[in-house]
Amino acid sequence: SHDDITKAVEYALEAGYRHIDTAYMYQNEKAIGKALKKWLDSGKVKREELFIVTKLPMVGNHPHLVEKYLKESLADLQLSYVDLYLIHKPVGFQNSKDLFPVDENGHLKVDMKTDHIALWKAMEAQVDAGRAKFIGLSDFTIEQMERILKIARIRPSTDQIECHLYFQRKELREWGKKNGIPLTSFASLGSGAAITQFNKGGNMTEQQTK
Repeated sequence: SHDDITKAVEYALEAGYRHIDTAYMYQNEKAIGKALKKWLDSGKVKREELFIVTKLPMVGNHPHLVEKYLKESLADLQLSYVDLYLIHKPVGFQNSKDLFPVDENGHLKVDMKTDHIALWKAMEAQVDAGRAKFIGLSDFTIEQMERILKIARIRPSTDQIECHLYFQRKELREWGKKNGIPLTSFASLGSGAAITQFNKGGNMTEQQTK
């Protein structure tokens, strides 16, 4: 529940966490914002001590919608800016009120014309407007990032990717080092698919892999 999320964020802040990663698609920004406002208003933590990350939803992968979705995230988080704003996925969905729009056959309405160049320029405008300190990418390939770097006025601060023992992303990591794009890992202890693979190994119990 939202109350549980708010409590969890408060416990995390009490324990010393200062980096909070969320996304419009997670639908938990209001609950997080409630905890952040309480702590910021009380003086227990200063805004500059926090590093807040959120992400543009796939239905928002249209240049004219970037500002709209970031403003909605900021309103829910009760913040005037985020430290890092990411394009959540390189593929976009057709504009819809639903986060995962489907057609009459139940198939996702993928936007086959997602324009990364125009989208990145719209992201840069959010830095110019003071709504984001840094901007970046998530799950983008080397080829996709190279196209963005050719036109970027503000370089991507990171590419957030799944990376762990069973999915080490060596080529992408080497490219990031060479081009000055640090990678941020999610599912660092393994995603659901990786956990299944761990369990097949036979050397660890299911509880150990969890």
